[in-house]
Amino acid sequence: MARDFDITKVRRSDGERAIFIAAFIIFAIYSLSLIYVLGWGFLNSLKTNIEFSDDTMSFPKKWLFENYVTAFEELNYEDTNFLGMLLNSLWLTVGASILSTVMVSITGYVFAKYRFRGKEAVFSFVIFTMIIPLLANLPATYRLIYGMGINDSPLYLITALGGFGGNFLIMYAFFKGIDWSYAESSFIDGGGHFVTFWLVMFPLAKGPVIALFILSLIGVWNDYLTPILYLPKMPTVATGIFFYKEHMNYESNIPAYFAGVIMSMLPAVIIFAVFSRTIMNNVIIGGLKG
Repeated sequence: MARDFDITKVRRSDGERAIFIAAFIIFAIYSLSLIYVLGWGFLNSLKTNIEFSDDTMSFPKKWLFENYVTAFEELNYEDTNFLGMLLNSLWLTVGASILSTVMVSITGYVFAKYRFRGKEAVFSFVIFTMIIPLLANLPATYRLIYGMGINDSPLYLITALGGFGGNFLIMYAFFKGIDWSYAESSFIDGGGHFVTFWLVMFPLAKGPVIALFILSLIGVWNDYLTPILYLPKMPTVATGIFFYKEHMNYESNIPAYFAGVIMSMLPAVIIFAVFSRTIMNNVIIGGLKG
């Protein structure tokens, strides 16, 4: 019976141990720095404005959890309150993540398992486009979206149907490693290409699909630049908090701002904490674990 490979039993040389220890120390320091910033923001979200101005490093004299209620009332942008921004973040994040993950699964599968004229040329072009900086595409993308009239509309979600990028390569590599006999069995049973993909091949990719979906959720939720450019009248939480910070002055309720930041971070932090093992078990540096 085959046994799982136990990495803890691998014998390492002195050089490998030194590198491993150094990497562990670096990542531990980085993790502690993130925890420190998160804790600092949380403590300052419970202070009064005067307490924050006097000493940003002290503990609050009275823990004002009502600042989180105040954040819902004060963190507004473009006539949209905090709840409205949460709803905008929700439909954009979930919709874009579902569409993009499904689309890269389809394109990855087609390029990995089918032969068609011009496949190599298209694949090479896709790889080439990945080295073009995002900012270089920005003017053309901006004109296209506004020319199509899908700005400030849920129709903007169709831009998530690109089907290429880094996630495409991950799905391509995964499907490349799946035996074609699964599809052949489906064809023998009368299943077409569409049925074979959705009922046979796609379920086999459940692990990486879930991992990429979760990573996409976190990325879209935290993105503030894209909604600023293409959804200015439908601000998300990230957009609203960004502009609130840009317009803060000495009269602004800074603890309420920190409360809004903490609330905006919680969904992404919780999702990653719950599904971190799923992500690590399926998407690793340099490839996939199938």
